Amino acid sequence: MAHIVSSQAMGVHIRVRSGQTPPSIKGGTGMMLKMAGRILRGVLTERLHRLLAIIVILQLIQIFGEYWWEETYSIIYGTLTVTAVTELLMTRLLWLRLTVQIVAIAGMILWKIPIVWYGGPEKWRDWGQVSEFVSLHASQFHPFFAITLGVVLAAHVIAWIGSRKFGAIAIIVLSIAAMAIADSFFPLELWHNIAWVVAAGLAWLVVLHLGQLRHRHPDSWEALAERPLDIAFPAILVITLVLLTGIFMPRAPVILEDPYTAWTEAQGREVPAFSGEGGFQSVSMPRSNGSSLSGYSRDDRKLGGGFQFDYSPVMTVTTSQRSYWRGESKSVYTGKGWADVKNPRLVSATIGKEAEPLELDPPRAKGVETIEVVQSVTVERKDRLPVLFAAGPAKAVTELKSDNNAGLKWNPHEWELRWDKTARVQKYSVVSEIAVLDEDVLRQIDTSKKSSIDVKPYLQIPDSVPKRVRDLAAEQTSGLSNDYDRAKKLEQFLKETFPYTNTPDLTKQKDRADGDFVDSFLFEIQEGYCDYFSTSFVVMARSIGLPTRWVKGYTAGYDLAAEERERYGGGFGRAPDPTGAGTYTVRNADAHSWAEVYFEGYGWVPFEPTSGFSIPQPRPASKPIQSDKELPVDTAPVEKPDLASKGTNWIVLAGAIGIALAIACGAIFGYRSKKIRQLWSRIRYGGNTPNERVVREMERLLSFLQRQGMRRESHETIRESFTRWGNKFSSLRGEFDGAVSSFERARYSKDKGNSQLLLEFNEAAEKIRKAL
Repeated sequence: MAHIVSSQAMGVHIRVRSGQTPPSIKGGTGMMLKMAGRILRGVLTERLHRLLAIIVILQLIQIFGEYWWEETYSIIYGTLTVTAVTELLMTRLLWLRLTVQIVAIAGMILWKIPIVWYGGPEKWRDWGQVSEFVSLHASQFHPFFAITLGVVLAAHVIAWIGSRKFGAIAIIVLSIAAMAIADSFFPLELWHNIAWVVAAGLAWLVVLHLGQLRHRHPDSWEALAERPLDIAFPAILVITLVLLTGIFMPRAPVILEDPYTAWTEAQGREVPAFSGEGGFQSVSMPRSNGSSLSGYSRDDRKLGGGFQFDYSPVMTVTTSQRSYWRGESKSVYTGKGWADVKNPRLVSATIGKEAEPLELDPPRAKGVETIEVVQSVTVERKDRLPVLFAAGPAKAVTELKSDNNAGLKWNPHEWELRWDKTARVQKYSVVSEIAVLDEDVLRQIDTSKKSSIDVKPYLQIPDSVPKRVRDLAAEQTSGLSNDYDRAKKLEQFLKETFPYTNTPDLTKQKDRADGDFVDSFLFEIQEGYCDYFSTSFVVMARSIGLPTRWVKGYTAGYDLAAEERERYGGGFGRAPDPTGAGTYTVRNADAHSWAEVYFEGYGWVPFEPTSGFSIPQPRPASKPIQSDKELPVDTAPVEKPDLASKGTNWIVLAGAIGIALAIACGAIFGYRSKKIRQLWSRIRYGGNTPNERVVREMERLLSFLQRQGMRRESHETIRESFTRWGNKFSSLRGEFDGAVSSFERARYSKDKGNSQLLLEFNEAAEKIRKAL
């Protein structure tokens, strides 16, 4: 039975039988499918690999995370977004696409960077004025323009190289290798980036396969293009599963060592057991064989080894005075490391603005000038902390937000705010009372009087410490008349004699099992980081009678606002605050150790023996504050000693990546260049006759066909196999017949043959390879 579909507006009647689709609906669906097919053909097979190249570039630039400013990444991300849009919208007109992208670079820089306009030249015809005008303004785009342009051009080069299957595979493999090397040898976490590259690589190969299908089998392609979801859905599903598996897969224990560790151990050398700056291993990071990062922990029983810098933030400190953030002190030296005093005196620390001040044991003498330092600390990590950090010594805890406020204890003797059990802390505020460093007063302290504390624990040295350590300390301080100058001389000697490195060469140590840590540093290794310097200072100072203890905590960190003022010309005329007041970001890499020497009546005075570091200390108002030429006030002290090693690593990494990319580009260019292939063929086969070369090329062609699944039967001749394959692939029948005919002429001919026969065979073989 027929149903009538009426359209009063059009004044027509359409009779449609039950179960049929109106022609207009069929036509609309067909046009939509055709349009989808055109979009699929244009975007998927011709332009999508450009977007995948940008994805690969985005993962590769994460290697430079510790070397580029945040503004650089913002400019690059914005420019690559514009690049992706232009590459997807335009197929040709490369010059127009590049012009748009270069304009985008300039626009992003103007948006993100405060460019100062100095006005135009008075006379545009005066080349000197024009040159100065261009130089003044162009210099403000440095280095952002060059870096971003390099990234964009790299994306274009990668897209061009990856337009063929071999090139795409080479790009993906080299990218994964570069990130794997950086992940293994640098303090970077690139596992997620590697997963993204793998996913992009899979999508890239799918795109290239569809492109080959379109060119070689247009009929099959047109049929698939009419059903785009049948192509896209399975590919997207598989790639998404691979990506999610790579990102969310939990880390497994190491099965195979990285090449560096395997090579080092094969040579019988010790792989450094990295334990963090100041000998600290982050409590949230498990130890791994030969690979640890800087951080803070309480286990200092065995010092040494090396470490990698970890720049993840630990806390932010808003303070009225720049300072080191003191954690705890230790006084028992074992020859290998440090241990705590047994049964320390602990008192409950009351919290609040009206709480009683924390006592000091012994108290400072009257007349010692002090300043109050107010600190507000926000803890960025969720680790459980063993202590609270403050500019030492603390006077009061005015605010505390943690899961164990009642468990906070104060050690008046060691100046420690310690938990009875480790606690998770969100934020806290501390007021510290710091003595003003008056060197003249310290030089006049009478050391002959009886001390108000028991100094024996702070003069303890194991009998295992070699005599030459004591002799060196006595030699360096001979002729000095007071304890302060002796301590400063030891500090200066260590700073100026031994270089700083986070990876000391432990192969120089003669007795690794029983050797004294300080003796090995002073006379054998002779390089190291703060643990080496501070421990050596304490032992040498004790050997000449100075009560000294070992302290660990964090350096000041870096003040982002001061860094911005320095970057853009000192804050537009604003002088930096001489007290160093500001908000500092403290990172795992800022973990540090130093020393304190006791002066009767004055208390414990900090000393910094580590090369390249300086403790920020308040000085009397009547005396000028000495400027620290080594370390600017807005830079984390840990950065200076690390610059050399980071620069070396940067050069090695950049050189390795550059050489690998140059070799890959050369190989790909040679593979795609017909002239170079012909030259290589002449070099390779220069001593063979044309007939011998045809026979050899046939062997290569048979190997290729076998890899494609085209197997010869044991009873078949080459002609019978080629005839069967030609019947199977009718479009290649002529090429199969031509190749086997040329082979038979070369194989059974009595002369040497000619180059024309070789050319005919190679042309037929090349067509077969491309088609299959």
